[in-house]
Amino acid sequence: MEFIRSHKKLLTISGLIVVLLLGTLLLLKHVDNSASAILEAKITADDGSGTSFATIYDNGKVEKSKSSQNKQFVKPIEVDPQVFVEHTDKKNNIYLTVNEKALRKNKQISSDENWVKLTKLVAKRSKHAIAMLSLFKLGDDYYVFLKYNAGLSDEGSLYQYKSSLTKVATLDSGKISGLKKK
Repeated sequence: MEFIRSHKKLLTISGLIVVLLLGTLLLLKHVDNSASAILEAKITADDGSGTSFATIYDNGKVEKSKSSQNKQFVKPIEVDPQVFVEHTDKKNNIYLTVNEKALRKNKQISSDENWVKLTKLVAKRSKHAIAMLSLFKLGDDYYVFLKYNAGLSDEGSLYQYKSSLTKVATLDSGKISGLKKK
């Protein structure tokens, strides 16, 4: 009889723990859903074969969204990957520098000194060859979409620039061909 009572207590305690865990998971899911949309992106396949749209949230989440073709997206300034010079140090670590003369040939970039600073910052932080660098200016805010030429990954990251780079979101594939604030 004592065994049955202790077994019932154990089952009751276990049940309460499960209920608490489920409640916590639901609360965390609700908190995640409370993220605010900050940007809308037009995403093009790398080969140009298709276009999709995504909403980017302040927590880094990216969700596909409905077509926004009638909305005005800011087009990127593309940085030629050839402006980045790859070096290897004595320990075989890769680091990049910028051929500033080649960079300044792009009048769109050289017209805003922040683009030059930003491009140099990206090079300084990079440990891999850069396959794609797209620059966006939305109002007073600067954004960078960056893809490395490293391995089989087709992943690209979007950063915001305010004296330093802050990662906003990661895309599994494609490139951002237009960006706008929500």
